[in-house]
Amino acid sequence: MTRSLTPTKQLSRPQPGSAPASVARELMRLVAEYEPDTAGFLRSAGLSHLASQLAPRPRGLSGMETIERQDFARLYAHATITLDEHAARQEGRESLTKAGMDMMCHAVITCRTLRDVIARLSLFSAILAPRTGHLTLEVIGDEAQLTMATMRQVRNCCAYLSDLTGLTYYHRLMGWMIGEDIALLGAALRYPPLLGRRTVSYLLPYRVQHHAAENAIRFPARHLDRPVVRSHHELEEILGRFPFDIAEPQSKTTPLSGRIEHLFASTLASGEALTTAAVLAQQFSISVATLKRRLAAEGTSLSRIKTAACLGHATHLLSDPRMSITEVARSTQFSDAGAFRRAFHAWTGRSPSRWREEAAA
Repeated sequence: MTRSLTPTKQLSRPQPGSAPASVARELMRLVAEYEPDTAGFLRSAGLSHLASQLAPRPRGLSGMETIERQDFARLYAHATITLDEHAARQEGRESLTKAGMDMMCHAVITCRTLRDVIARLSLFSAILAPRTGHLTLEVIGDEAQLTMATMRQVRNCCAYLSDLTGLTYYHRLMGWMIGEDIALLGAALRYPPLLGRRTVSYLLPYRVQHHAAENAIRFPARHLDRPVVRSHHELEEILGRFPFDIAEPQSKTTPLSGRIEHLFASTLASGEALTTAAVLAQQFSISVATLKRRLAAEGTSLSRIKTAACLGHATHLLSDPRMSITEVARSTQFSDAGAFRRAFHAWTGRSPSRWREEAAA
């Protein structure tokens, strides 16, 4: 199926502060087929104030009405979870909860590259099966395909929305992890088109091929070796609304120096050797000269970032009295304790032992 996906351009969305009311109404129409008490549904979602705005409209009269971004995110989350529960019951299995989705995010936040993220997501999805589709990655030339194979037998609107949201979840998570908007080369669903085109285009803003062999997304393979530039702190900040806040930016505005600082910090914490300039340039798809020039424009250099990362890592370890100076030196990638002491004194004007004493005091 790799070559059968139709290349497409990204579709437009309304302003980030709002969402189209017509899409919200279609979600409500879908919910009403399985939850007749729509007032109770809106009440449990904390959206009773939208009851009149989300009421069905005669065809062609929806206009350009919008609802608030946060209201749409809440509605989309509540509708998806409710309908996935129905899809699970009709097949006699458990549904994937929001807590399960969040655990997948926690499982990959410590990965080094997007390729590592996908490998860990694949392992995690196998553990959660059949509550989530099993993931496989295939690379052909300069294109990568992530296939989300599910075990669903009933292919109704509930299952359709769940699988569409699943593809959206993985696409948005991958882009957010590397701090880039990943432009898809194609998207496919194994269903007939069971939701309106505008709704599908809003939830996954790329043309979707229906009646495919399996659910999948295609994207440029160059993204696979991009480094993960997000932290646990950033993850905690978005989990409450991810992935249902469609307007949540995936790209990271942190400058290149900030991305490398985060990468060096995670590398030291993992005990691996710090990445060279050549490898960094390859990961960010730039030349070594461009890497150095951009860092210089940001008022820093690779050696300064490395020093700051080593100092931060060293002071963190020195705050633990159980670690010897030799162990700290080894973890900070110095050949011996003497070399570490000389470097640390040059950085701070104090010996590691003196710094530890002052920090304790």
